[in-house]
Amino acid sequence: MLASTTNLDQCYQLLGICRGVSIDELKAAYRSLARKWHPDLNPGDLEAHQRFITLNQAYQLLLVNVATPLESQTQTRTARSTSTNPKNTTVQVTQRAAPQPATTKPSKSEEELKWQLYYELQSLVKQQQFLKAIVLIESLAHHSPQDRQVCQWQGIIYSQYGHQLVQRREFDKARIYLKKALKVDPLNRQLWQEVDRVFNRITQLS
Repeated sequence: MLASTTNLDQCYQLLGICRGVSIDELKAAYRSLARKWHPDLNPGDLEAHQRFITLNQAYQLLLVNVATPLESQTQTRTARSTSTNPKNTTVQVTQRAAPQPATTKPSKSEEELKWQLYYELQSLVKQQQFLKAIVLIESLAHHSPQDRQVCQWQGIIYSQYGHQLVQRREFDKARIYLKKALKVDPLNRQLWQEVDRVFNRITQLS
């Protein structure tokens, strides 16, 4: 399994492509490998299932970086933040969870990609493919940690997956994802209410 899929060179290697490829070439490489390792085509094969998850993680990170060169932008923003305020290494959540000011305005292509991924997330959640949705939203959150909407999407997906785990009576695992939901979107009252209901459900069933 790819340790954290933050090593882009390793991601390129996984998909068998080189830096500088177009988005179309990236998608073609991914589709070819996804068909090979898709769980539906390899029932009961745990290795194939893990390869598919790792492949999907690599693809989502490369999709973002090929569409917009976020790797260099992130390094620039990090260096600028460190030089202006070296002691401030964590983001403090304000009372109203006001989004932190971005150093650069997202480009049109970044916004288009973000909403493209959002619609893909909707489809995955509708199909209750929460593990795939989590891989996708965590990749998006890694590149847009200050985006309030992404935090909200992440909290909702964690919460819904927790609810599914409760239905499967996997209570310990459900608690982990419910806590994750509150951690990524701590000031969302509606989310707190929903998570509280699920925790009460766990208490009743366990």
